[in-house]
Amino acid sequence: MKKNDKIIGVCSDYTFDGHGIVKVDGFPLFVKGLLLEEEASLVVTKLKKTYGYARALEIHKPSKYRVCEKCDIARMCGGCQLQHMSSEHQAYFKQKQVEQVMRKIAKTNAIIHPILQMEEGWEYRNKAQIPISYINDKVEMGYYRIHSNTIIPMNYCHIQPKIMNQIAKKMQELIERYRIWNTFRHLVIKYSYTYNEVLIGWIVREEKIPHQKEMVNDLCEMFPQIKTIILNINKRNDNVILGDQDQILYGDGTIQEEINQINFQISLHSFYQVNPYQTKVLYEKALEYADLHKEEEVIDLYCGVGTISLFLAQQAKHVIGVEIVEQAIVNANRNKQYNRIENVDFICSDAASFAKAYKEKVEHIDVVVVDPPRKGCDEITLSSIVAMDPKRIVYVSCNVATLARDLAYLQTYGYVAKEIQPVDMFPQTYGIEAVAKIEKVEM
Repeated sequence: MKKNDKIIGVCSDYTFDGHGIVKVDGFPLFVKGLLLEEEASLVVTKLKKTYGYARALEIHKPSKYRVCEKCDIARMCGGCQLQHMSSEHQAYFKQKQVEQVMRKIAKTNAIIHPILQMEEGWEYRNKAQIPISYINDKVEMGYYRIHSNTIIPMNYCHIQPKIMNQIAKKMQELIERYRIWNTFRHLVIKYSYTYNEVLIGWIVREEKIPHQKEMVNDLCEMFPQIKTIILNINKRNDNVILGDQDQILYGDGTIQEEINQINFQISLHSFYQVNPYQTKVLYEKALEYADLHKEEEVIDLYCGVGTISLFLAQQAKHVIGVEIVEQAIVNANRNKQYNRIENVDFICSDAASFAKAYKEKVEHIDVVVVDPPRKGCDEITLSSIVAMDPKRIVYVSCNVATLARDLAYLQTYGYVAKEIQPVDMFPQTYGIEAVAKIEKVEM
C-alpha cells in the first residue's frame, strides 16, 4: 500500500476522536467521518509504520446512524467532530471509549454506568474563544481547522447560543468599520443562561485601541444583555490566548450564573464548565459519590471559582478549595460571601504544592475531590493525596485516558474505583466528562 492508492473498505471501529477505522490486511487506516459498518471508496492520504490515514471518496452503504450535519462547515471546522452521528450513536461511541480505556489502562472492575446525555445537544456552550485575522482584504472570524492554524470563517455556530453568534457578527462589522483588524487577536464571549448576561473580552495587542468608546456604546446599545466588556492585552508571540493585563471598559468585570440556588461570579480568566445544563448533572453526581454526612473534612483540588466546593459545603463539615488562578480564587471568595456559606476556605496554590504541604499538617481528611485539566494529576499531587489517607476520592475528569492512568496509580496504594459515571458535557464532539467514586480498601 502507498499514498494515493484507492481501495474499498468497511469501517470496523473508531479512534478516540471519532475517526472510522478500516483495516486492509490487518493494517489500520483512519478515515474522518466514516461510521461503523459503512462501506466506502477511499484514497490513502498518509502512511506511518503502524497505521495510516485515508479520505472517503464515496460511501456505498451509509449507516443507519448517519445524520445530516446541522452546520455547513462541520467537516472543515475542528470544533464539532461528530455531527454526522445520531445522538444515540454518539452515546454508543462515548460509552465504548470509556469502557475500553478503563479496562485497558486502569484494569478496573468498577461499575461503568450508561452515559448521561442531554435531551438536545445544541446551543449549550457558555463560552466562545474566536480567533481573528485579516486575510485577502477581509476580517475573518471563526474556528481553527483541526490540527492547523487556519481559520474557518463562521457565520453561525450551532453549539453556541444565538446571542453569541449575533455578537460575533457585530464585532466583525465593527472591526471592519474602524479598520482595526491588526489590533485584535481573539474575541472571548461568556454567557449566563440563568441571568441572560454576557461578558465580552477583547484580546488585543495594544493597551488602547482606536474607537474603543464608540464600539462599547454600539455593542451595549444593540445588546442590553452585555454586563461587562474587558480589554485584555496580550503582546506574546505564542498561542496563549489571554494576557495578564486587563482594563475593564464597561461593567464590573464579571457575570453571574446559578446552579441549584448557588450563585457564581465568572470573570474573563476564571474556569467554569462550558455546559451549564450538564454541569448540574455532573456536580450532583460528584456530591453523591462524596457521600457526605455533615462531619467530613473535604479538600477540593483544582476548584476554579468554587463550584464544586460550594456544592460540597452544603453537606460537609468543612471544605478547602485550592486553585492556582488568582482571579478564580477572588471569584470563589466572592461566591462564598454572596451565598453566605461559611464552612469553606479558598487557597491560591497549585494542587501539587498545596497537597504536599498540607499532608504534613493535617491528622485526618475524609474526602478529596479533584477536577484537574486534561493532563490529569501529576505524581506529586497523587502521592500527596495518598499520604492524606482519605476514605474516599472523587475524581472529576475531562479526559478519560488520564483518569484511567491516575486510577492505575491510586490502585497500587489501595484505592479502588467502585463506580464511574460518564457525562456527555460536549455533544457533537468526541469530548467526554466522567466522575469516578474511589474508595480506600484494605490491602
